[in-house]
Amino acid sequence: MKLKDKVTVITGAATGLGFETAKLFFHEGASVVGTFHNQYDEKKIKDAFGDSERMLYIQTDITRVNDVKRFANEIGKKFERVDVLVNNAAVDTSGNVEDTPEDEFKRIMDVNVYGMFLVTKYIIPLMKKGKKGGSIINVASSIGLMGMANRLAYTTSKGAVVNFTRSMAMDYVDYNIRVNAIAPGGIYTEMVDEFFKRHASEEFKQEIFRMHVINRLADPAEISKPILFLASDDSTYANGAIFSVDGGYTCGK
Repeated sequence: MKLKDKVTVITGAATGLGFETAKLFFHEGASVVGTFHNQYDEKKIKDAFGDSERMLYIQTDITRVNDVKRFANEIGKKFERVDVLVNNAAVDTSGNVEDTPEDEFKRIMDVNVYGMFLVTKYIIPLMKKGKKGGSIINVASSIGLMGMANRLAYTTSKGAVVNFTRSMAMDYVDYNIRVNAIAPGGIYTEMVDEFFKRHASEEFKQEIFRMHVINRLADPAEISKPILFLASDDSTYANGAIFSVDGGYTCGK
């Protein structure tokens, strides 16, 4: 029970990595508050968490300040504090600088960077209120460290996550709030599956697999465990770090 009695917040918690992380945190004893944007599979959530008072999903558009303020206020009323924040919500697209429409670039940056900024801005006071510090884990990406052809907007946004993490780690060390990022390789989530269906041939899909030394994409559960490590007291000396869990993507092949 690595997170027993901890109050944790996970954005984008209805699917993919966010959902797997929510399940793991819940089973490690945490109260979990998750965001979802439009809708979620109520049966899936019910099967995973039952009717537990330790699980709460709140519909939130993380790019709208009033939505995020409402979200933070609801958490404050129910739990009074936050111990762990996982900034996971993200969207993806393909294209180079000429191919990417202006509004699409803005959408990616709004969700992946501005949304992370807003959520963190309004959750931080609840971490301070707890007076015990806390842990923030930002989900970056291996291609935010190295770049990738034809993924300009996404790689730019995830590169921003890296330095957002490092700056925050310095800003909040005196409050005992640790800020780290995890940089996964490819994860076979619903978002990635949809990307392959819309933008990629089977040949391209296999090429993506081969970019990872392990020759496959991760299951979301494989990435949730390193996030648990960063959320828990097992990682008390980790701060401002970017943890690559990428199947060998960044070491080349």
